Amino acid sequence: EEKKNKIVIYTLPATLTEYLQESALNEASLLRSHLFRSTNNSASSSSIVVTYDSTSHSFLGASSAEYPSPSSLLTALLSTTATPIKTQLAQSTLQSLTKLDSLAATQLDPASPAHKSDTVVLVGSGGREHALAVALARSPLVNRVICCPGNGGTAGESDGFSRKIENAEGVNGKQDNETVVALVKREKADMVVVGPEQPLVDGLVDVLAVECPGVRVFGPSRAGAELEASKAFTKDFLQQHNIPTAKYRNFTSATEAIAYVKSLSPTDRQVVKASGLAAGKGVLLPTTPEETIAAIHEIMSDKAFGAAGDTCVVESFMTGPEASCLAFCDGKTAVLMPAAQDHKRALDGDEGLNTGGMGAYAPAPCVTPELHKEIEEMCKRTVEKMAERGTPYVGVLYAGMMLTPNGPSVLEFNCRFGDPETQVV
Repeated sequence: EEKKNKIVIYTLPATLTEYLQESALNEASLLRSHLFRSTNNSASSSSIVVTYDSTSHSFLGASSAEYPSPSSLLTALLSTTATPIKTQLAQSTLQSLTKLDSLAATQLDPASPAHKSDTVVLVGSGGREHALAVALARSPLVNRVICCPGNGGTAGESDGFSRKIENAEGVNGKQDNETVVALVKREKADMVVVGPEQPLVDGLVDVLAVECPGVRVFGPSRAGAELEASKAFTKDFLQQHNIPTAKYRNFTSATEAIAYVKSLSPTDRQVVKASGLAAGKGVLLPTTPEETIAAIHEIMSDKAFGAAGDTCVVESFMTGPEASCLAFCDGKTAVLMPAAQDHKRALDGDEGLNTGGMGAYAPAPCVTPELHKEIEEMCKRTVEKMAERGTPYVGVLYAGMMLTPNGPSVLEFNCRFGDPETQVV
């Protein structure tokens, strides 16, 4: 009886950190054994290993000229004359694993010029920073993760790779520019990762570029952080570059804002936002024109959120599921992470005020692969347009998205990892 070929698809680890995880090492070991068996006894083996390289978006050993699409490769592999391409794919997979082994061997030799043993300063004190500290500590390239100021959770890490994590001494709970710069110099840090928005808005990245040249910093400059520092700026930016967002008006006068609300239909529900930083709480969701006017007074006249309410954004209420979409950005493009959803409204039935987030989960099934691609394109356009205006965006772009009946629309941008979303992503 003729044997049918079975295809095993293996995704090559994109980084050494990923490769050195126990599950990945076990998977690679099993794959090697399978490849050696199938290569040495091809007559009795009916399985073919195809390795996908996510960094090059290609199948290793399969020429794009010869196999321009996955379907054409699949057709060739299922044919009765698949032995040459099968061998080619197996060799390419083994060569790639050998390269990863070589990188791992380098990390085992402290005397090697390529050996890395970085000290990373992580700025922040929340659950987000705890999650980031654990993720950074997993890297074989990292020797120490110093949290500034950190929290009880980061102070209590003591097992396995988490022994690399510690809280900074002598910072007295501070994370201002002066404190961070002094810590980076004292500890001779190689890299700084910034968790919360306030240091970014205060220009920590810019200051480190001057005071600690050569130290890598993950996070946007002060100019890039304007996407979170000013909702009014972001709304204008989105409109200028045709990135979907709700209809809006920006106001610096409560009287003018109230006049605008009165000019609208009573059924045209609005959202009222403090333009500046308000710890995730500066968005009010009135349900009637009277409540909308009261919200404007609360933000602009009563200064419930301080100077953050000097400018107020009044925008049309959008309907649909809300999703938190975080993207890695290098100043030129953006790559979206799995979407998350967090629970913002207090009280049962979502009848209370907005909070900074009281729990989250990921991946969010409401963000389908098609929507994921569409949102990623919106993030890419944002990064491209920020670069064009001379303010390249590097770090994490957090897009708060509303999945409206007409497609995804930007609620807001944040200039950093979300909390609690980072803990589940």
